[in-house]
This record gives sequence, structure tokens and C-alpha cells, in this order.
Amino acid sequence: MSAGTHVDRSAPAVDRTGTRIIDADGHIVETDETFADVPARYAHHIPRPEATDGGFRYVSGDRAGFTIAAHPDTVGAPGATIGADQPLDAPLVARGGSDPAGRLLDLDVDGISMAALYPTYGLMIQGVTDDAAASALCRSLNDWLADYCRHDPERLLPVATLPMTTPESAVAEAERCLDLGFVGTWRRPERFDGVAALHDPGHERLFALLADADRPLAIHPGLNGVVPYGYFGERFDDDYSAMHAAHFPVEQMMNLTSLVAFGILERHPTLRVALLETGATWLPFYAHRLDEHLETFGFPVELSTKPSEQIRRQVYVSVEEPEPGLATMLESYGRNVVFASDYPHGDGTFPGSTDDLLATTEIDEQARERIFWANARALYGLDPRP
Repeated sequence: MSAGTHVDRSAPAVDRTGTRIIDADGHIVETDETFADVPARYAHHIPRPEATDGGFRYVSGDRAGFTIAAHPDTVGAPGATIGADQPLDAPLVARGGSDPAGRLLDLDVDGISMAALYPTYGLMIQGVTDDAAASALCRSLNDWLADYCRHDPERLLPVATLPMTTPESAVAEAERCLDLGFVGTWRRPERFDGVAALHDPGHERLFALLADADRPLAIHPGLNGVVPYGYFGERFDDDYSAMHAAHFPVEQMMNLTSLVAFGILERHPTLRVALLETGATWLPFYAHRLDEHLETFGFPVELSTKPSEQIRRQVYVSVEEPEPGLATMLESYGRNVVFASDYPHGDGTFPGSTDDLLATTEIDEQARERIFWANARALYGLDPRP
């Protein structure tokens, strides 16, 4: 796990004068110290890169992922995407992945006021199905992230990683992290043996806790091979690009289906949910499809509110750029879209993560302000309740 390097970046390419920006989905990159507090008996579960003939793979416990044709530091090097044509020597690692002082400098480069922060290696630990081990990993990661954000708590906003093993463990860690000042919680989208489904009745306490605390639940994907991904690997012969293209939106559609079809959003009308790193313009189409299915077939629970109305009220999606159809979407879902940089991951853009949305003429200034600022403040409960 690399601590990153301090690299000078170029000046911004567009004028950001007067624009307030929140990054609703940025990442830290864990170091060896992140999991230093994990008891020795669980240490083999800590996710780590392992060199292979063609690059590297991730390993956690007895699970090993597919080979990725790149250097492991691509996870913290914007623009260094993985693939067979990528060099295997060390990429240019962003300074802010592990260094909060460097993070603030890089936020300034892209004109970002504050950033909600998610893990990188931590995207893998929810694949651990030993409950005690999963909880220990989450505690250590969350404590490290809390320390990172204490460097500037007004600008660096921690989001808690919850164990997926049991509802009880998820609630316990959520309560602990909310007491520490975390602005939200997150879990992975997959359903596999050894973890509780999103619509497991045991999660009702978690949903109620978050709704009462005015904090969201985010669903964040990440394809690494150590979290079970079986169907996608079988369908696409373990090709990373093909799996990555399908995994993110398909899993998020399935999670949105669970949130609606099993009555989670209707039972908890003040619970906010973010479906991250999957783009935005798929949402109106799928909301319409859920409306049709409610009318034609019904769902496992009786709903008194149309799925599209629940989604408009409670669900957020993120954009990194002006997607085709975004302006049209915003006419009906103007309060449901937030900006996300994905910094410092290889498929993100830095410097210049905000440039395209700032420069586009396809959306007006009111829509831009909502995407960059107001919607994220609402998502993370950063404004006082009325």
C-alpha cells in the first residue's frame, strides 16, 4: 500500500470563480498503518496486492482475485487506468490519497470546497464473511479515516465502512461512527453467501438509525476479485473491462429494486440513499420501469407511493461529467444528482475533475449549483434541519 508522492499539479483550466463545489464521492488510499490495530488473528484478511506474472491481483484471506495488468499504485494515480496496454512500472501517485495536507492542496487545484471520503482497499473488506474479522477491519479503517479527516473536519468528511456480515454488526459500527461525527455510512451492492441481504428485516434498525440521525446510506461498488463477483466473471470470461462496464450499473439497479420492491424507502421516507459511481441518466428510465412493474405485477410488499416518487424524494446518483441526457433528466430529477470526482483512482481525472461540468453549456447555472453544492449538502445532512 503506497503512501503516495507529493506531485505538483497544473493550474485549473477553467474559471471557477464563485462556484461552490462538494465532491460527494472521493477516496482515500489506505497505508499499512490503516489496519495496524487489527488483531493478529484477523490480519490475513487485510486486503493486499500480490504480484503476478502479468501485473498483480488482490488477496484477502483465502480469496484471490483476477490478475490486473498494471502496477498496484494505479488505484491512487488519476489517469492511470488498468489494462493490457498499461505499463507495469510505478505510476504517478496523487499526493492526497494518504496525506490529508496534500488532499487539501489538490482540492484547491480543482476548486473543491469539501469532499466526502470513501476507502480504496476498504472496498474489499466487506467481502470478509467472518463477522468478528469484518468488524475489526471496519473499526480499524474507520478510526484511521477519522484521524485523516481531523486534519480539517470542515473540508474532509468521513463516510463509515459498515460490515455486511450481520445487521447487528452493521448497526453497532454505524452507531460508533455517527458518534465520531461521520457524515454517512456505506456498504457494497452485491448479495452473496455469508452476508445479510440489503432487504433483510434485520436491517430495519439500521435504516431507522440513519433516518433519525439525518445521515445517508451509500451503496458503493468496486470490482476487485476478492469480493464475490461470480456471475459477471462467468458471463464475461473474467475480462476486467467487460465486467467493470456491466457490474456497476447492473448491481445498482438491483439494489434500487430491493429498496423499492421490499418497501424500504416507503417504510423509511426520510432515509436518504446514494447509488454511487454508476452515472445518473439511467435513473429516470429505471424509475419508470419500476412504476410500470408496480402497476402491472405489484411487488412483494404493498406500496402506496409510486417508485418514481420515492426515488425522487430519497435517492441520489452521481456524475463525473456531463452525461448524454443529463439536462433532460434534471428537468424531473434536479435534486437527485451530485458531483463525484473518484479522486485519486486511475479511472478518475485530476487535475481537472470539475472542468467538464463547469464548461458545459448543456445545463444552466441553477442546475450546476445543485449538482455541485446543494444536492450534496442535502444528501449528507450538512444543512440544519428546518
